[in-house]
Amino acid sequence: MSAICLSCSEKKDIGTRFKIPKIQKDVQVKVAVIGGGKIGEAVTRGLAKSHEITKVTVTKRNISTIRSLQSDRIVITQDNQKAAKESDIVIISVKAGDAKHVLEEISEFVSKKIVISLMAAVSIKRIESTIPSAKVVRAMPNIAATIGEAITAYATSPKLSKKDLERVEFILCCFGDCIQVPENLMDAVTALSGSGPAYIAILIEAMVSAGLKVGMPRDIAFKLVTKTLTGTADLLSQKQMHPAELRDTVTTPAGTTIAGIYELEKGSIRTSIMNAVDAATQAAERVAKKFEND
Repeated sequence: MSAICLSCSEKKDIGTRFKIPKIQKDVQVKVAVIGGGKIGEAVTRGLAKSHEITKVTVTKRNISTIRSLQSDRIVITQDNQKAAKESDIVIISVKAGDAKHVLEEISEFVSKKIVISLMAAVSIKRIESTIPSAKVVRAMPNIAATIGEAITAYATSPKLSKKDLERVEFILCCFGDCIQVPENLMDAVTALSGSGPAYIAILIEAMVSAGLKVGMPRDIAFKLVTKTLTGTADLLSQKQMHPAELRDTVTTPAGTTIAGIYELEKGSIRTSIMNAVDAATQAAERVAKKFEND
């Protein structure tokens, strides 16, 4: 995906949802990705697919682990300062524990540049305390960025102009979709969509096991479950349906679906999921406080 995400007609209480419009031909940028871990690598691959990005420089201490990324548009280096200096937009994709060191290292090379932090728990205020002249964005993608299907929530410093925001949306939509939220929701975002793939993986695993229990071969069960999940998500998204509406559509009196739902409700699946997200949010908040107090 290689187009700027602009506001669509639908507005949400928690933020603004974005979709992919036409490509803007005047966008030509160089991007640095500081930190070539799983997310950093996924982001790099997504950015490199955009014709509007002329070069992506990705950094990592052990560059041998990401040599497969090397191409005519991707440069691999260990030099964070050089990467930041030679780029228009800088993405920070390192562990939160490395935040202070990395930000101090590149501080003199990001003046007036857009810096997008993918670090969990580190606030815009904390980042700006080290790089005060930068235009800071705090974002949280998820692991689906590896296939260009991430949902990335982001919050911004008031320093960003409308043109800056368009560039941020352009960058984030190179590896999925994006939604703008107030920063006070970013810890909840980390718990819901950042950790969400793990919850969904557990659900898929359980459903595949259920298929085995009733005599279905594993490969068939896996195919049925994963396609059911993606198809249901696409249906809800495209039709803008409430989940309860879809549930009622496939639930008939004395049928198979209501029998299954009855057992799910006995197991308190709703409460378990809500408690999981609540616990993860509290954990994210504790980590955030730790970094704010350091």
